Amino acid sequence: MIGPPRRLIALIITFITTLLTLSVFFYLSITPSASFDYPNDDFSVDRYPDESSINGVWGLKRPHLQLTGWKEWIGLSRPRDRAKEARDIRNLSGLFFDRFPIDEKRIARQMNRPALERLAHCIETNTCGKDEEKVVLLASFHFNNAIHGGTSGEDIWARSTLEAFHSLNYTLLYSFGPMDTLTLYQGLKDKVQTILWEGGELKRCLARNETNWETLENDFTPGTFQNTTSNRFGCIKRLGYEEGIPIEKSFTFHFWSGPENPLGRQFTLSPEDYAKWNNGVGNHYLGYSLETKCRAIPLPSKKEHRGMVLGKYAKYFDVTSLDWTWGTKDVLGKAISAMPDEINGEKFEMIATGGHDDQRTGEHELMYKGIRNLGGLPQHEWYQTLAASKFLLGVGKPRMSPSPYDALCFGVPFINPISWWERSDPDKRSRWITQHDALRPYGPPYVYHVQKENLEQLEEAMKAAIANPIDRFIPPPMTAKAVQQRHRTLVETDWTAVAKASVKDLWTDKGKEFPYLID
Repeated sequence: MIGPPRRLIALIITFITTLLTLSVFFYLSITPSASFDYPNDDFSVDRYPDESSINGVWGLKRPHLQLTGWKEWIGLSRPRDRAKEARDIRNLSGLFFDRFPIDEKRIARQMNRPALERLAHCIETNTCGKDEEKVVLLASFHFNNAIHGGTSGEDIWARSTLEAFHSLNYTLLYSFGPMDTLTLYQGLKDKVQTILWEGGELKRCLARNETNWETLENDFTPGTFQNTTSNRFGCIKRLGYEEGIPIEKSFTFHFWSGPENPLGRQFTLSPEDYAKWNNGVGNHYLGYSLETKCRAIPLPSKKEHRGMVLGKYAKYFDVTSLDWTWGTKDVLGKAISAMPDEINGEKFEMIATGGHDDQRTGEHELMYKGIRNLGGLPQHEWYQTLAASKFLLGVGKPRMSPSPYDALCFGVPFINPISWWERSDPDKRSRWITQHDALRPYGPPYVYHVQKENLEQLEEAMKAAIANPIDRFIPPPMTAKAVQQRHRTLVETDWTAVAKASVKDLWTDKGKEFPYLID
């Protein structure tokens, strides 16, 4: 016969075993389906990012096993109506694609459907990963371009932003105009943390608040649903249209240095820290990183005895242009001729990649006398060609190109032309105007700064770059980790107070009425 103590121990063991068994069944029942993986491998993301393999095995960081999830499960806090939230998100998905069908120009829209279903599913089952319920609306066409291989500076920046947001596990949705952005916002409301607008699209959204909004209809921003569903019209939140998009969540994706947002510079995102060389005046530095893609490309075992010029159009080599930095007296040609042969007798050469091929003969366009043009190359070939060169030489344009960053990451120094400097103090870098001002803080052996038309300096820089090879170099603000942190700050900061300060500074203190509502 089992005595009371033994019976008590047996009951305790039975209770614990039963509780553990129920917990396992509960855990398994709400583990998310693998069928909602992101469709694009380039932007895939682990929905449960975790630094610890032990935590990963036991799922200790999954939301339903954290304190909030347990409190809901055992009834200590009021549960969310997860079924309704999921149903509303699925209804939004149907409404969105009824209003805005997928087309060939705006193919990124198709990524919204699985993203919304993934969000609905994880909310419904209480399995959302860390920060997965934070939604970012991407209302610039450059994000669409980035997904489909665009190579402009803006597209490269957009690709980095996508990488940073995915690494942070945010839910991303794509839009192409004010009305599809508005539809997504109104369907998700407080889940939307941030909207990244193309400047022109934000202006159309702002104009949509005006009384002549009916004249703004076009093929890809139709707002006719506002005509049929209510008598209310608008896009940005204002008196009389309180359901509009909050202006304090609206940031402009803008490559250049001027403000492009009614709230000014702090709400104008920038790929470069322009304030660093403009007396502290500049837009909101978001920045970008090439590190992930660059490090995935293996470096050549041997560099060719050559330099490469930056510039894919022949117009960049027009010696009569004000932007051309190497003069009308063939400074560049003389510098090329002065380069020493390789030890084994290999002649030095300069190459270009671009121009237009002769449609009849297939010959590549002559970019500049003495430079061999390889013609336009696919991106992966261009990377390999650059990585196998001993330096990259600027010619004045394009300004602020990402290519010098590619070069440095491949272990290729960049020669940066100085088009203007203070004659009384030529070494004062803060006063320089260069082809790539963001690289002014860096010097040899990574970046060589050369005054316009200065043959002696150009020869010296080219020889030094050849004689002093470098390893991969990534400017500290452009590491993937640094860029990720700035993106996190953008999304997770409450910008309301900053927005109100901007309104005071830019509008009310100047006697102008601010036409939008800020909570």
